[in-house]
Amino acid sequence: MNTLVQLTVVAVLAFVGLISSSAGQTGQAPDKATLGDLAFITGSWRADWDGGLGEEHWSAPSGDSMVGTFRFVKDGKSRFYEFMLIEQTADGPVLRLKHFSAGLIGWEDKTQVYNYPLTQWRQGAAVFDREDKKSRLTYTRTSKEMLSVVLDELSNGKAHSETFSFGQVAQP
Repeated sequence: MNTLVQLTVVAVLAFVGLISSSAGQTGQAPDKATLGDLAFITGSWRADWDGGLGEEHWSAPSGDSMVGTFRFVKDGKSRFYEFMLIEQTADGPVLRLKHFSAGLIGWEDKTQVYNYPLTQWRQGAAVFDREDKKSRLTYTRTSKEMLSVVLDELSNGKAHSETFSFGQVAQP
């Protein structure tokens, strides 16, 4: 096995180990979770990010879903958007996500959706792992006015983590 392949295998195993170890921390079984348990995500949130502004908005749970949107604005222009949905399924909540450029041009094929089943939750925190294990989103309500979102990704054989510290936007 050549060195590049060996390093890639080691990086993938390390990332999977990182996901497995944090998913095993104290919490409740994901199939027992309901959207009501995820209501802590609800609200309008803003974060400084990459020299611009990230805005995330989540509706309160209603029916069998919560709806979320994300917009990144830099240098006075919207750079990209995300449409998110947390749906209650028989196996527990699943976060579904699609990306868009300006003009609502989809990044993914029209039938492609990233699915992140809930793999861990406890009061004020939820972990969603993408089905292909290439990324994970961890939402944590760190205070009444703050929401932390951590994106862990595996790209080109390397693990990368980015934290978004959102402050709640006051509603008029």
